[in-house]
Amino acid sequence: MLLMLVDAEDRGFELIVDQCTGEGASLEWHWKNPASRDAIKGKHWDYVVLQDRSGGPLEEPDSFARHAGLLDAEIRKQDARTIFYMTWANRTRPDTQAVLADAYEKMARGPGAILAPVGIVWESVHRIEPALELYHPDGRHANPVGSYLTACVFYSVLFNTSPEGLPGTFSFKGKKRVDLKKDQALLLQKVAWETVTSISD
Repeated sequence: MLLMLVDAEDRGFELIVDQCTGEGASLEWHWKNPASRDAIKGKHWDYVVLQDRSGGPLEEPDSFARHAGLLDAEIRKQDARTIFYMTWANRTRPDTQAVLADAYEKMARGPGAILAPVGIVWESVHRIEPALELYHPDGRHANPVGSYLTACVFYSVLFNTSPEGLPGTFSFKGKKRVDLKKDQALLLQKVAWETVTSISD
């Protein structure tokens, strides 16, 4: 979804991305996974995004902090910057968002590290417009609207520019991936930008 946002506005360059994922993978898993370590070293990245499994900072906070620090050190060795991807709370456990936010905020205080406050943005949108569904039916993952909101956060973080005014409708392989009304798209864009700028101030 982020690639679609970037392509919608000609910024004069191509956004190159790669990923290394595992089912329910923790940062400890990534630290011990040669493919993850190789991916960090594989190219001259500007940024590397770290995200633990959704329950990691809640259930294994010490492991989360330790391996976030180890991976961040590896990323800095490559002259890249770490972006910590703060996840959102499970729909059935909204009270855990504060714990998730605190865990990721602490890691993002490291030298050169950056916070992508996705969970806080989700929480804000839910408070402002609770009828706007962000979750997949499983209550854990993002639906297309949630993915769009997450992309707006990363757009704001990476480019230090508001996503306001970008399209709210995108298709993939001939099928609409997300189809937001103009006012809905603007709301998500504004909350993403305002949250990112308030945290970085």
